[in-house]
Amino acid sequence: MLVSRFMQQRLGTSSAIRQAFEKAEQLKKVHGADNIFDFSIGNPSAPCPAGVRAALEETARKTAPELHGYMDSSGYADVRSTIAASLARRFDTPYKASDIVMTTGAASAINALMQTVLDPEDEVVAFLPCYPAYRVFVENWGARLVEVPFDEETMLPDLAAFERALTPRTKLVIVNTPNNPSGVVYPTAAADGIAGALFRAQREFGHPILLLSDEPYRDLVYDGAQNPWWPTIYRNTAVVYSFSKSASIAGERIGYAALTPGMADRDALLAGIRRSLGDIGFVNAPATAQRMAAACADDTVDIAYYDRNRRMLASALVNAGFDVVPGNGAFYLLMAAPDGDERLLLERLAAKRIVAVGGSDFGAPGYVRLSYCLPPEAVSRALPLFAQVAKEYRLSAQPALATLEPAAAPVQHAPFTVLFAS
Repeated sequence: MLVSRFMQQRLGTSSAIRQAFEKAEQLKKVHGADNIFDFSIGNPSAPCPAGVRAALEETARKTAPELHGYMDSSGYADVRSTIAASLARRFDTPYKASDIVMTTGAASAINALMQTVLDPEDEVVAFLPCYPAYRVFVENWGARLVEVPFDEETMLPDLAAFERALTPRTKLVIVNTPNNPSGVVYPTAAADGIAGALFRAQREFGHPILLLSDEPYRDLVYDGAQNPWWPTIYRNTAVVYSFSKSASIAGERIGYAALTPGMADRDALLAGIRRSLGDIGFVNAPATAQRMAAACADDTVDIAYYDRNRRMLASALVNAGFDVVPGNGAFYLLMAAPDGDERLLLERLAAKRIVAVGGSDFGAPGYVRLSYCLPPEAVSRALPLFAQVAKEYRLSAQPALATLEPAAAPVQHAPFTVLFAS
C-alpha cells in the first residue's frame, strides 16, 4: 500500500472541526445555505479592513513580475519593518525587521518553530482546552504532547499541574489566549504563574524552554480585557500571529513569527525557521498576502461585530437554560451538555440544522464549541432553534449572565522590562 502507516493512523483520526464544516457544506447543498447554521469552524464573516482592498488594488495596478517573484525566505523587508514598528509601538518591545519571519499562516510558523527546536522524544506542554491540531503538529516532529488540565470553575490553567508537568525533556510550552475553544483571556495572575514556573524550570533543568504564544485571536477581545504580552513577562518567547481572523483573510494564509529581542539562541532560531520553511515546502509567505499584512498591521475588523454576536448568543442560551462559558475574546463559546452527553447534544442540534463541534476534541468533554463568527442575522435566526433544543431537555432560564462583565483586571502592557528573564 502506498499510504504510510503513519498517514493511515492520521486518516483514522481526522479533524472534528473539518468534519463538521464539511458536513455543514453538504447540508447546505441539500437544504440551502440559509437553512443551515454552521457554528463549527472559525471562518470570519466581519468585513475586511480597508487595508486588504488597498493591497489588492496596489497589486492590480502594477504588473511587474518582481511583485510576484521569490524574495528573502523571511519575507519582504519592508513588510517586516512595518510589522516590527507596529509591535514596537503597541507593546513597547524593541522589535526590528530582523526579528520577524513572514509565514504561510500561524500553522506554518508553529511547525517551523517545532522543527527548529524539537528532537525526538522531547516534550511540548499545552494547556487544555486547546486547538486539537497542536497534537498533530507535535507528533510531526517525533515529540510528545503533555496536556495540562484546566480549573473546572474558571477554564484557566491549573498552575500546580503545570509545574508538575515540566520535566528535563520539556523544550517548548504553547499558550493560546484568547483561547480556542473557550474564548477565555488569561488574566495577569495566570500569565505570571506560567512565566514563573518556566523560569524556575529553566534554572532547575539547566536549559532554555521556549514559550510559543499562538495569537491568531490577539486583537479580538471584549469587556475591556487585554491579552498578556508574553515577551514582557518571559524573555524566551516566540510570538506567532495570523491575520486570518483580525483581517478576515483566513484563506489567504498569512502570518508571522516574532522572536523576542535578547532571547536565548535568537539568531539560530531565526536561521532554523527560515530553513524549515524551505524544508517543509512553503519556501516563502505569499507575496500579495504579505502586502495585505503590512496594510493591516495597525488595522482590524470591527471588533463590535463579533461582540454583538457573542452577547446575543450567550444571553439567549442562558435565557433558554443552557450553561455557557462566553469568554471575553476570540469568537468561540463553550456550551455545556445538560446531561453531560455532548454527542447527544450535537445530535439534537444537528436535527435543528445547527452544526457544532464536540468539546472532547479540545480536551473539554461534556461541552460543545460554538463559533459565533457567522453573520449576525444568521445567529439571530438560529436562536429559536437553540430554544427548541433547550425545551427538549426541559431546561429553565439560568441566572443573569454576570460573566459578560470583565472577569478580571485587564493585563497591562508594560514597557520592555522582562519580569522573568532567561
